[in-house]
Amino acid sequence: MEEHLLNEFEEFGVTPSKKVLEKCIELLKKYDITPDTLVNHWIGYTATKLNDEAPSLENMILFEKDLSKELSAKTKVKSEPLSESPIIHNITTINQITEDDELLVGYGTPVRKSSVGAKRTSGLEGTPQNKRLAGLGQTYSVHTPSAFSPSTPGTSSKFSSRNNAGEIVVKYPADDAAINWARSNETWEPDIQLHGTAETKLTTKYNYMFSRLRDKFEVLEEQINDLGDLMKRKLGIDDFEPNRVLKSETFHTIGRICCDATSGSRLNTSSLLLEGPRNTSSGQSVPLDVSQLREFSFFPGQVIAVEGSNPTGKKMVVTSITTPPINRVFKTDVSIEGSLNIMVACGPFTLPDDLEFAPLVEFIQQVNALLPHLVIIMGPFVDVKNKKVECGDLDYTYQEQFDIVMRELQSKITNSVQVCIIPSWRDVHYRAVYPTPPFPQENKSPNFNFFSDPCVLNVNGVFIALTSTDILFHLSKEEIAVTPHGSDRLGRLVSHLFSQQSFYPLNPPSEEMSIDLEQAEDHCKLSFTPHLLFVPSDLRHFIKNVSGCVVVNMERAVKGFCGGTYSRLQITGESSSVQIKAEIVRL
Repeated sequence: MEEHLLNEFEEFGVTPSKKVLEKCIELLKKYDITPDTLVNHWIGYTATKLNDEAPSLENMILFEKDLSKELSAKTKVKSEPLSESPIIHNITTINQITEDDELLVGYGTPVRKSSVGAKRTSGLEGTPQNKRLAGLGQTYSVHTPSAFSPSTPGTSSKFSSRNNAGEIVVKYPADDAAINWARSNETWEPDIQLHGTAETKLTTKYNYMFSRLRDKFEVLEEQINDLGDLMKRKLGIDDFEPNRVLKSETFHTIGRICCDATSGSRLNTSSLLLEGPRNTSSGQSVPLDVSQLREFSFFPGQVIAVEGSNPTGKKMVVTSITTPPINRVFKTDVSIEGSLNIMVACGPFTLPDDLEFAPLVEFIQQVNALLPHLVIIMGPFVDVKNKKVECGDLDYTYQEQFDIVMRELQSKITNSVQVCIIPSWRDVHYRAVYPTPPFPQENKSPNFNFFSDPCVLNVNGVFIALTSTDILFHLSKEEIAVTPHGSDRLGRLVSHLFSQQSFYPLNPPSEEMSIDLEQAEDHCKLSFTPHLLFVPSDLRHFIKNVSGCVVVNMERAVKGFCGGTYSRLQITGESSSVQIKAEIVRL
């Protein structure tokens, strides 16, 4: 149990002490819950109440009170029948509810002091000397966080006082020797091309999230049919049978995993439904009995083929599951002179309670020190989850703040480095939709390239797939799985993307996401396995080979109120062979 609990914590980058683990085991036994349930409750509690503090005996005592209230509330809801007469509120009771301060405390809303009258000075002129650049011999302009936002009281001192900057936390291959990051072929520049559907439809004006229900259905139906053809060939059958057919013998059928809302709000073994396609099952759903399966992994929206029987015509007893085959890594002619050096970072690039962008300044300095051939910077840049953005405590409009960040990036990063900018639906100044169109390209520097989220880039024959959306975290919250002890959960989550041939196979999506299915049909497909896949996530950082693809989760440039991590890679290759060395480094 202790090992299981430790693994759950480590997936969120948390390493609890021995005493904290003992306290957690005590809570597991006391409330009869599983380790993943406890850890999920803790992550939610520390994010809303403790500003992502590490677990300690003191805050675990407070956490137990919150956990007890939440579990008892759920038990009460389940045990008490609904009242026959509805509760009717009048203006008096509504006012009492809205004036209740405890409601704000329950949601973790901080009480913020008024910033009126606070001293504000512009950092665009008279920028102080940055002592961290002393002795580096760099000729680039000195830049500080004040160049992005006027000086405001924040927690940047915590970032500047960190003592683990530059620490290598993950290395791939693990036993490889030290990597020389010096740029050997200074005159060579990589050729960066967008692979797949052109972004013309995304960049033109359109009413996103205005799709008709019929059009959404056609997109989902086509997805089942396309993946169904692949599974027919894999199983060696001619066609699938209807899922509601009354049959005691085993047969094959196909469909999408759904959740039966009457059995709970989240997917579990009691709420599993298989929604069949129109041409095979007339769109009907059938409950699944998976008690005979030794191992499985399901999430809402997953397209699978099911083998089993339906002796009553009302529930299918499943004996085996087939997922779509994962395509091999795309083979192409690789033309790299020497080695291709890449640096990749994902936002947010400022601490949660300021807009000083100290981590972004540090990352720019690292770029100018190493001079890689290619830098990929993924949003959010002006994060909708930043506390100053949430409370409206800004000195500029959202667009002006973003323009300041872009101007600083284009003026400070040397022109010999190619830069790719990827947006995020969390960018408060931009379109909160997925897939997210590329940022407008007016007045951009020649070495800057703007692409959509997600996208696949062809860099001299090396295919790099990337998305700034945290699909791994969203999948981890919705997936239910029974697997052998010690199995690779993170690798399994990544394999879902390759198997379902999609950057975002979850349907319905996470509550914070707005997905335009018609645009996703063209721009969110992952129809082949790339050489590299970047999936930044709040889950623990990793670099691993999944189905021949090197998958990198470098986490984010900021983690809580501390510096986060970024990745740097060195790629060599010729003909159709590609070799990748990579590291994840603390910022």
